[in-house]
Amino acid sequence: LLQGKWAAAEGLVYEEFDPAIHVIRPFKIPPEWRRVRSIDFGYTNPFVCQWWAIDPDGRMFLYREVYFSRRIVSDHAKQIRDWSGGEKIETSVSDWDAEDRATLEREKIWTEPAFKAIEPGIEAVKMRLRVQEDGRPRLFIFEDCRIELDVELREAGLPTCTYEEVDGYSYPKPKENKEPDEEPIDKDNHGMDAMRYAVAYVDNIEGMIVETSTDTATAVYEE
Repeated sequence: LLQGKWAAAEGLVYEEFDPAIHVIRPFKIPPEWRRVRSIDFGYTNPFVCQWWAIDPDGRMFLYREVYFSRRIVSDHAKQIRDWSGGEKIETSVSDWDAEDRATLEREKIWTEPAFKAIEPGIEAVKMRLRVQEDGRPRLFIFEDCRIELDVELREAGLPTCTYEEVDGYSYPKPKENKEPDEEPIDKDNHGMDAMRYAVAYVDNIEGMIVETSTDTATAVYEE
């Protein structure tokens, strides 16, 4: 954040992201579309809950988001439940913290552990961000999908929603005579993590990796 303006970091992870393409005006989501939630826990760092809708062609739309720090999980749970009223949520994929997941479940928000492998998750997101032959990408974010502004984050010059993280989500600068790191800098990436969890679930990345590993093992055995 420089002089109140977001500027892309060097070594940007999601070079494919373009707000003019991927951030769109909200529209009424048909009730028959699939819906999932993705959750990244936090207290000092932001707690993030994202609501995703999937259209019949498999495109994903982030249509609602909690992005807030210094609030306990039980309070987040009440807010999530209230905002999800009347919606058929297929599942909630979340970070692995057992205590936080148990807190959500006491509030009738059932979760399943997210696929957290960073490299294949990032590649899956990048594939969705790329514009396809029909002229559209396969992942969109609604304008103003954040349901509440965290003023403390704004005053600290930190991201206040997922798409504000994108231009700072980057790989470390390679050190002289050393191989570059394969994982992004672990900072201001809470929405990025939640987005990766959602894409990994919808695209069944874990299942594809297991299937590929099984096929490879079978081929080696047969040889």
